[in-house]
Amino acid sequence: MAKKSKSKLTKYAVLHKSPALAGTLPNTRLFSKRSLYKFLDRYKKVIAKPASGSGGAGVILITGRRHSKYRVQRGTKSRTTHGKKETYRYLRKKVKSSYLVQRGISLARIHGSPFDVRVMVQRKPGEAWVVTGMLAKVAGRGYIITNVKRSGGKVLPLATAIRCSTIKGTSGSAIMACLRRVALLAAHRLAGYYTKQRFFGLDMGIDSSGKVWIIEANLRPDITLFLKLADKTMYHTIVSYRK
Repeated sequence: MAKKSKSKLTKYAVLHKSPALAGTLPNTRLFSKRSLYKFLDRYKKVIAKPASGSGGAGVILITGRRHSKYRVQRGTKSRTTHGKKETYRYLRKKVKSSYLVQRGISLARIHGSPFDVRVMVQRKPGEAWVVTGMLAKVAGRGYIITNVKRSGGKVLPLATAIRCSTIKGTSGSAIMACLRRVALLAAHRLAGYYTKQRFFGLDMGIDSSGKVWIIEANLRPDITLFLKLADKTMYHTIVSYRK
């Protein structure tokens, strides 16, 4: 049997074939001059990131400015490029492995820092998929990535994060219900491809209007994030499902 691809683009393609999920996925393509130019023309924010790997390594944010200028940020460092051609040349020097371009989502913020949501979806043999944990990952000051270790960020209970955030017009309970529903749909879809997988860690975003997005799916999610919460209930639930 052929080995299943763990590429982020493969997971995106599997999820995108679901009509119920397609609208929750930011447009994603392989990095090339053509795809970068198309994305820069279409979106105010564009993310360039490795096609594989985790932990927020190598993620670059390109933000359109006036007069054909772009702000290119990696870590806490940024520079301004002039025009698409110079932007592509600069990125080409930084991009050494296989990369993707993705529509940048304007994530909701807490005290100026973006946050996203880790949703754990698991199942026991012969049983249904269950959401076993959700928490918010808040980027460290000045960072665009929410990886707690890499950016020096923090985790928060999700209800607390939503309440303290820039999200307007949607209740926290409605957002959390939507996150659960979308995560379960995603797990069902991914399980059709990764047939032996019994758990997924979904990185999901919420924009300031309360819309939910699937940023990417992880096959080997770090469950120790849940140990950082004061309440360890979700961590113990996650561990019980992995036995």
